[in-house]
Amino acid sequence: MSDNKSSVISTRDAWEVSSDQLKIFNHEKLGSGAFCVVFKGELEGKAPICKIQPSIATQCFENCEVAVKKLPKYTDDSAKNDFVQEINFMKRIGYHPNLVSILGCITAPQLDPCLIIEYCCNGDLLKYVRNRRLEVVEPMVEEEMALRFKDLLSFAWQISDGMDFLSSKGCIHRDVAARNVLVDENKVAKIGDFGLCRLMDSTTYTTRGGRLPIKWMALESLQDYQYTSKSDVWSFGVLLYELFSLGAVPYSWVQPVDMIDYLRSGKRLDKPQYCADNVYKF
Repeated sequence: MSDNKSSVISTRDAWEVSSDQLKIFNHEKLGSGAFCVVFKGELEGKAPICKIQPSIATQCFENCEVAVKKLPKYTDDSAKNDFVQEINFMKRIGYHPNLVSILGCITAPQLDPCLIIEYCCNGDLLKYVRNRRLEVVEPMVEEEMALRFKDLLSFAWQISDGMDFLSSKGCIHRDVAARNVLVDENKVAKIGDFGLCRLMDSTTYTTRGGRLPIKWMALESLQDYQYTSKSDVWSFGVLLYELFSLGAVPYSWVQPVDMIDYLRSGKRLDKPQYCADNVYKF
C-alpha cells in the first residue's frame, strides 16, 4: 500500500517546475477569462513532459517559450479547486499533437498555482481565420502566409483527431469552439481550454449551473444538461460553421433564450460561404 502511495506522489511531483525555471512576462497577456489569466513565459531547461512522456515531439520543450495560466489575484476557493482539477485533468491526458498539452505546473502550497502549457504564436483559431478573410477573397499575400481552402480542411481534420483522442480517454470537452482552438507556427491546430472538460464514469455526464456556451450546445445538453461524446461532435459541427464562414457568429439571428425552440423546430445552420457542398453534407 505504501509503495502505491509513494508512486502516486512521485508521479504528481514529476510535473512540478521550480519557480526559478519559469519566467512570466506579466506585460504580455495572451488572454483572460472569468476565472483565469494567461501570460507569455519562458521555461529554462527541460519541461517535465520531456521525461514523463518521452518522444521526438516532446523533446522540443526545452528552453522554450510557454504560456502560463494563472488565477486572478482575488480568487475564491471554488475557482482554486476548479483550477487544480483542470491541472490534474491535463496531467492524466498527457501529450497529443492536436491538444494544447501541459508541459509542467507549479502547485506548491506556498506559491500561486500555475499551469504551464504550449505557446501557440498564432493565437486562437477564431481570430486567426477572421484576420485572414481578405487573403481568401483576394489572395494577394505570400503563398506561405495565405489561408487556403486546404488549410480549413486541415484544421478540421486536426481538431477531429484531437477530439478522437479525448474520446478514447473517456473525456468530454463540453466547450468545443473555434475560440478554444489554438494555432501554432506550423499551422497545427490544438484544442485547448479544458476548464469544462470531464472524465466520464458512464456514457453520460449530467450537470447544472455555471456559464454555458449555449449556441455550441446540443439540444439534449440545452434541455436536460446531459453531455456525451456525441454532444461534443455537435459542438464540432458548430465549430466547422465558424471555420468555413471565416469566423461568423453561429445563430447570430437567434436569441439565446430561443435556441431550444429553434433547434426543436428542426432548423439548423446554413452552409457557410467557403464550405464545399460535400463537406456541408458530411
